[in-house]
Amino acid sequence: ISTDKVDAEVPSPAAGTLVKIHAAEGDTVAVGALLAEITPDGSGSTNGESGSTNGDSATAPPPPTAQDTPESPARDAAPAVSAASAAPVSGESPPTSEEELLAGAATEAEGAAAATAPTGDTIDIVTPTGGESVTEGTILAWSVKVGDAVKEGDTVVEISTDKVDMELPAPASGTITEILAPEGETVTVGQVIARMTAGAEARQPAPPADEAPKSGATSRSREGEGRGGEAEVAAPAGDGGHVSPIARRVAAQTGVDLSAITGSARGGRITKADVLAAAGNGAPAAAATAAPAETGRAAPAKPAPSPAGAQLIKGSAAALARYMDQSRSIPTATSFRTLTVSELEQRRAQLKDSGHRVSFTHLIAYAVAVAATEDLPVMAHHFEEIDDKPHRVDDGAVNLGLAVDVEKKDGTRTLMVPVIPDAGRRTFPEFVTAYNDLVEKARTNTLTADDLQGGNLTLTNPGGIGTVASVPRLMVGQGTIVATGAIGYPPGLGRIGKAIGAEKVMTMTSTYDHRLIQGAESGRFLQRIEAYLHGEDGFYERVFADLGVELPALAGPPTAPAQAATAAPPAPAPAPTAPPDEELLQAVQAATSLLKAHRTHGHLAAKLDPLGREPEGDPALDPEPLGLTPELMSKIPSHILRMYVEGDTLLDALPHLRETYCGPIAYEIEHISSHRQRLWLREAIESGAFREPLGAEEKKALLKRLTEVDALERFMHKAYLGQKQFSIEGLDMTVPMLDELIQLSATQGAREVVLGMAHRGRLNVLAHNLGRAYDTIFAEFEGASTLEPITTIPQGGTGDVKYHHGAQGSYQLPSGESIIVRLESNPSHLEYVHPVAEGATRAAQTTRQGPHAHRDTNAAIPIIIHGDAAFPGQGVVAETLNLQALDGYTVGGTIHLIQNNQVGFTTDPDDARSTTWASDLAKGYDVPIIHVNSDDVAACVSAVRLAFAFRQEFGHDVLIDLIGYRRFGHNEADEPAYTQPEMYQVIRHHPSVRERFAKELITAGVVSEQESTEMT
Repeated sequence: ISTDKVDAEVPSPAAGTLVKIHAAEGDTVAVGALLAEITPDGSGSTNGESGSTNGDSATAPPPPTAQDTPESPARDAAPAVSAASAAPVSGESPPTSEEELLAGAATEAEGAAAATAPTGDTIDIVTPTGGESVTEGTILAWSVKVGDAVKEGDTVVEISTDKVDMELPAPASGTITEILAPEGETVTVGQVIARMTAGAEARQPAPPADEAPKSGATSRSREGEGRGGEAEVAAPAGDGGHVSPIARRVAAQTGVDLSAITGSARGGRITKADVLAAAGNGAPAAAATAAPAETGRAAPAKPAPSPAGAQLIKGSAAALARYMDQSRSIPTATSFRTLTVSELEQRRAQLKDSGHRVSFTHLIAYAVAVAATEDLPVMAHHFEEIDDKPHRVDDGAVNLGLAVDVEKKDGTRTLMVPVIPDAGRRTFPEFVTAYNDLVEKARTNTLTADDLQGGNLTLTNPGGIGTVASVPRLMVGQGTIVATGAIGYPPGLGRIGKAIGAEKVMTMTSTYDHRLIQGAESGRFLQRIEAYLHGEDGFYERVFADLGVELPALAGPPTAPAQAATAAPPAPAPAPTAPPDEELLQAVQAATSLLKAHRTHGHLAAKLDPLGREPEGDPALDPEPLGLTPELMSKIPSHILRMYVEGDTLLDALPHLRETYCGPIAYEIEHISSHRQRLWLREAIESGAFREPLGAEEKKALLKRLTEVDALERFMHKAYLGQKQFSIEGLDMTVPMLDELIQLSATQGAREVVLGMAHRGRLNVLAHNLGRAYDTIFAEFEGASTLEPITTIPQGGTGDVKYHHGAQGSYQLPSGESIIVRLESNPSHLEYVHPVAEGATRAAQTTRQGPHAHRDTNAAIPIIIHGDAAFPGQGVVAETLNLQALDGYTVGGTIHLIQNNQVGFTTDPDDARSTTWASDLAKGYDVPIIHVNSDDVAACVSAVRLAFAFRQEFGHDVLIDLIGYRRFGHNEADEPAYTQPEMYQVIRHHPSVRERFAKELITAGVVSEQESTEMT
C-alpha cells in the first residue's frame, strides 16, 4: 500500500486461506477499511460452512467470481465475519491529515461491524482510533438517543481527540438501545460507548405525500440511501437544526451563516466541509440540488465528464498536492546568498581522511541548525491562528526537517521530510547519526508518523541534481525552508576555474514566513550560516572535537597550477643580475613604517577639536625623517604596502592616508588582538566604504533635526532661565547620531533599542529620540500643580530632578514602521546605568517560551552614552566592559558614545586622567575607538555607520568618542569662565553646529537661506 508518507507492506494477520479481496489494485482506501478476508487454517473452509463453534461468527464468503461481483445480489446476501473476528489489519503509516484521520475513524467503526450484522444481534459501538499516539477522546455530542432508529453510516456521536474531531457513524442499520458515555466524558480508544440492536429495515416513517416539509427543518428521511437508491434530500439549515457540532463550531469561527448553507450529507446534514466551502477556505462541498416541493426529492446529479487524458491523483500524490495548495496561504519572501566553499571542502576532506563519513550536507545542515538555535531562533517560529487571532509559536527548539527524495516501488518519486528534533543542541556525532537513520528509514519505507512530526525549519538540497538555486514552498506549521544549490565554479568559469585558481561557490536561499520573520533576520541567518561554514566562532573546532579528531591546519587558497613547460632547447646561462637597489629597499621599509604610524598614531594629529586647538601630532607621521623623498615615494607601488586608499604610488596615496587617519575623524584599532578584526577595520576605514557623501535629502533631514534640537535648548534657556537642564549645546550631534543608530538597528530586525545615559542632553534625547511630549517636560520646569502629566509617563516619578527619569517611546522610522526605544532611569552623574542597560538588553534579547532560553542579539541593541570624565573615573565602567565578551553576559556588542566636552565639572583633562584620551580605558578590552569632531556632521554619521557595521560583523563592543564642548557651565547655574576662561572666550564666539551646517548647505545650494530660516 502506498500512502502520502510511506509505502507499506501489509503482512498476513494469521495463517490461512485468502477467500475474498475487497479492494482492487489502484483503489484508494481509508485507514481501517476492510481489504480482504482470510479463513484461518483449521477454523473454517472455503465451501461456505462456518468454522465457528459458538454460532456467533458468520460464514466466510467465497472468493469473488464473474457471477459474484461486489455489485451482485450474492454479495448482499452473503453474511460477513463478526466484529470480533474481522478486525482490519493495516501496516500503513498512521494518518497525518485531518481528512485521513476522519476517514480512518469512520471506516474503522463501519468495519468493526463488518458488512451486515444479523437481525436482532446487539452491536457494540466503540471509540475508534484516531491515529498513532491517540489514546483517548471526549464525547462532544450525541446525534441520537435511546430508541432512535438509525441506518448504517448515520452519524451517532461527535468525538474530539487531540488530533481531530470525528463524527462516528452507525456500524449497521438498527435501533440504539444504550448510551454508556454521556456528553463531556473522556473515553479511551476501544471503549464501548453505546449499543444498538441490528435490524434489516430501520427507517423513520416518511411524512404523508400531501404534507410539505416544515420551513427551516432538515429532512431526516433516509429512504433512497444505499445501493441503487434515489438521491437523498438536501435541505437548508434554516435555524441550524441539523448541523454537526464540528460544523457549528467552524461556522462560529469563520462567521458563516448556517441558514444560508445547504447540507450535502445524508438527510441534508451540514458538515464541516460545507461550512469551509461556504467560507471559501476548503474544497467545495458536494452540491445538493434543491428538491421539487411536490416530491421532496432531489434530481440525481450527473458527474462532470473528465477531459481526455485526465488521470485521478491518488494516495501520497494527492496528499502532496493538498499540502502544496495549503502552502499558498503563507505570505513568503526569499533571501539569497552565494558563498565560497573552499574551507568546507577542505574540512570535509580532512574528516574523510580521518575515517569519518561526513558529507557536505551533514556539515551544512548542522550549521543551519546551530545558526537557528544559537543566533536566530526566530527562523523556527511559525504562525498559528488561535481563537481567530494570529499567534507566533515558538517550539523552544529547532526541529530540522530533511527533504529526502525517495523512489517508490512503482518507479514514481515522492518527497519525504523526516525531522531531527532539537537539532541545534545535539553534538555533531549525535546529529549525523540521527540524520543518517532518518534518511535510511525514508529510503527503506520504514519511517513512522513520529519521525515526520514537529518540523519547524526544513533543509532541502536540490543542488544534488545540479540545481543552482531554488525557492521551495514553505509548508504550514514551519517558519523557514533553506535550499542549497550545487557546488561549483561561478558561471563562465566551469572549464577554467581550476586552472586560474578560482574558488567554488554555493548559493543558499532562505524562504520564510513574512508574517513573523523580516528580511533582515533572514539575511542575518544566511550570514551566520556562511560564517560557520567559513570556520568562524569555532564551528569546525566543535565538529572535530565532538568526533575526537584534532583540527588540522588549512591549506592556502586555491592557486592556478603551474603550466607544464614545453620542450625547448637549453637556454643560455643567464647573465649575472644586478644587485638590488638598496636605497629603494630602505624606502619600502620606511614606507611600511610610515603606513603603520598613520594607522597607530594618526589620531594624535587629527583635527578633532571643534574649538580649533591644534593637535600634538607625532614625528613618525612625517616622511622626511624617514628619508622618503617625493622621487622615492613615486617609485613605490601602493598595493605592495597593502593599503586601501586611492593612489597608485605612495606619493599619490599619502595625502589620502593623512585625510583618512588625521582628518575630522580618527581611529584607534591597532591595539586589537584579533587579526581578522584589524584587517576588516583597515579595509573599511581606508576604502571609505562608510564615508560615502551624504545625499541632498539626508542633509536636509539632518539640518531639520539639528534645528529641532537647537530650538528646544534655546526655548528652555529663555523660558526657564537659571534652572538646571544640562544643555546638549556643543554636543548637538548626539541626537542625530542616535537617530542613525536606531534606524540601522531597525534594518537588522531589532524590536527595541535600550539606552543608558547620564545627564548631559538627556531632556533633548527624551523629547526627540523617544518622542516624549514637550508639555510633560515643561510641566516639570513650571512646577505643575498636578502630578498627572508626570506620573502617567512610563518610568516617570515625582522627584524634583527631571533629568533622572527613564522613559519608553515609539520611534517612527522613515518607512512608516516603528521601533521601541527605552531609556533607563539614572542618577545624574553616575555610570551605574551601564550594567543596568546591559542587563535590560540581554533580557529583551532572550525568549523563554520553551524549556530552554533562546537569545537573539539583534532583537535589542544597547547604546550607552558616557561622560568624558566619568568614563575613566568610575570603576563600574571597567567592571562592565569586562563582561562584554563573557558568555553569561554578552549582548552581541554594545555601542558606546562618549559625550566629550573636554572638561569634567570644572576640571581640565590633564588634571582628571592619566591618559591622552578619555576613551583609552576601552583599549584594554579590545574595543575599537572612533574619535570624531562634533562640528563635522558628515563625519559623525560616518562614525556611527562604521561602528554599527563592526558590531554586526563581530558581535563586539565599539566606542565613539564624540569630541565637542559645553556651551554653558556644568549646569545652567554655573559660570564656567571662572575656571576655564580661555576655553569659554572661544566658545562665546563659536557658532553652533546648526549654524555651521546651515551655512555649508546654503553655500552648496542644497537649501536656500529662506528655507534655512523657515526651519527655525
